[in-house]
Amino acid sequence: MLRRREVWSYAAGDFGFNTVWQSIELYLLFYYVRQLGIAPEVASLIFLAGAAADWLMDVFVGVTADRLAPRVRLGAWVAIGGPLSVLILCAALVPPPVTGGYVPYYALATYLALRCAYGIGNIPYGALTARISADPQDHLRLTGARMQAAALGGLVAALVYAVLPAGDAGGGFSLGAPVLAGIAAPTFFLTAFGTRERIKPAAAALRSDRALLAMFGLLARSSALRRLIATILAVGLAVSLLNVSLLFVFDRLGARRWGYYAALLPALSLLVTTPLWTHLATRIGQGATLRYAAVLMLGAALFGCFGGGVVMALVSVTGAIVAGQGLSVMFWSLVPATVSACEQDAAVVGYAGRVYAAATIARKLAQALSTQALALALVFPALPSLGGIAIAALLAVLCAFFYRPIEKMRPSLAP
Repeated sequence: MLRRREVWSYAAGDFGFNTVWQSIELYLLFYYVRQLGIAPEVASLIFLAGAAADWLMDVFVGVTADRLAPRVRLGAWVAIGGPLSVLILCAALVPPPVTGGYVPYYALATYLALRCAYGIGNIPYGALTARISADPQDHLRLTGARMQAAALGGLVAALVYAVLPAGDAGGGFSLGAPVLAGIAAPTFFLTAFGTRERIKPAAAALRSDRALLAMFGLLARSSALRRLIATILAVGLAVSLLNVSLLFVFDRLGARRWGYYAALLPALSLLVTTPLWTHLATRIGQGATLRYAAVLMLGAALFGCFGGGVVMALVSVTGAIVAGQGLSVMFWSLVPATVSACEQDAAVVGYAGRVYAAATIARKLAQALSTQALALALVFPALPSLGGIAIAALLAVLCAFFYRPIEKMRPSLAP
């Protein structure tokens, strides 16, 4: 069994990575539109371009890290990509050194660099779990500690930006990002040098281009994987759209300060409600819990559409955020059953990596699509602030009821 010190050394890395992720998902689009004055449709295209680069980077980094192991430890990637990502985050949130029509190009360049740096560190970080230990109990401890650290990282990021809210010049963001960089940078080195990679990996069999083709081939063959991906896209769109909309919802009400307070809720909810959603799933099943969470999110969003004022908006987004945590926990918990279905259909093993990679890419695609949906909502101000979230939640409800993913793992074919 792993020592507690090593478990938390590993978890420290996700504290750092989540300060970056939360800065991107909760604040960066708002900074582009409200502080830099970039048109919403242009800002959303910047996010889409970054997501496309990220999808390619995930595959490239994963295959390259496997090919270079064990000569290059996975921890070395974390020690390079983690600090690099927080430094580029600082560059993305400072007032641009250019003016006028060059500002969107500066935003695009820094955002592409940020997503690439994030992938360099985060993809090997996720693979570290399998290299630190072969014991499933250790995997459970590592994952649990990682989720707690990620929630704390998101909470710290939200607190920093809430204490230093951005003014017209975006000064709060330009001050907050370096503060987060100073807090997060040591956590990556703690992970890199505080963990031991005991499991020696096998040689990588696929080049990055062939790995990508194999992934799409599996998606074409497996109905179970298609159902999972559809669920992740629908659920991920609803959750990401809620996150990127938070500051805009309260800004439209003339209560921008409340938007910064509301941005604390996703991390707090992750800390508090995840055990409750997990307990509910053990009682009624993952699929039923997914459906309950989807209905709750739809109801909370509709409540905000027909209500008015800061209090109604705060109640609405709180309910939607709690439901969104349940949706997220459930779709990730359903991935192993899809892995089992893929392997049984092919009568072979070895699909876990590709299924998890496909799920991760789908989640990032949902985040990119959420910025497109928000940009559309900003162009048509007559749409209620939470109207787009309600539509996305309705898609999640339809998927959860009529195209739900496989819930139970199939029995082994082995005699």
